Amino acid sequence: MGDHGIYYPFFGGRPDRPRDQSDRLMKKSQPLSVDKILIELLRQQPDTPFSNTSIRDMYLLQIPEVQRPSRNKVRKHIYRELLRLEKAKVIDRYEGSTGRGCKFIYRSNKQDISLESKPSPFRAAYGHVESSMDSDTQRALQEELSKRKVELIASIGEAEEYQRLYHKYPALRSAVKAQYLESRERSTKLLGQLRAVESVITKIGFPA
Repeated sequence: MGDHGIYYPFFGGRPDRPRDQSDRLMKKSQPLSVDKILIELLRQQPDTPFSNTSIRDMYLLQIPEVQRPSRNKVRKHIYRELLRLEKAKVIDRYEGSTGRGCKFIYRSNKQDISLESKPSPFRAAYGHVESSMDSDTQRALQEELSKRKVELIASIGEAEEYQRLYHKYPALRSAVKAQYLESRERSTKLLGQLRAVESVITKIGFPA
């Protein structure tokens, strides 16, 4: 009866189990290729809600200004990547939000998915020089950029208000004109500072 104990694959049964388990393990450990810039941005803000628009704006800062694609093109690319990450359960919808403006959260503790970086399609044409900039410097520069944006918006608003008063109340023109010119000059200076910080961030990029 010894020969009758030989296993034939078409009989099915127990010998199939190790193969099934192996297939599941291979599937489980298969890496997921994700845009390098995007995944580095997500790793910088674990468990923090973000929208497609906010992550797009941060993404654009990593592309040299002269070669940046349209915002809409980048938004669509990022959204496709986010849907792939959501399907793999690397990110979740924040509080079940849906539709335009919905927010996501990156789950940094997701251990059963291996993420593999792939080059950004918007940087492939001219390459990318890895940065030696540490995360503290990167964070400080981002804060500088945010601060300059707020100051610029406030200064532009001030200049616009002086201009409105200048045209609406002729009697105030002599008093308002100097403040208007001063605020406009300040706006120009702030714009230059903002562009300088932005240029440094886009050229240096993220740390490897």
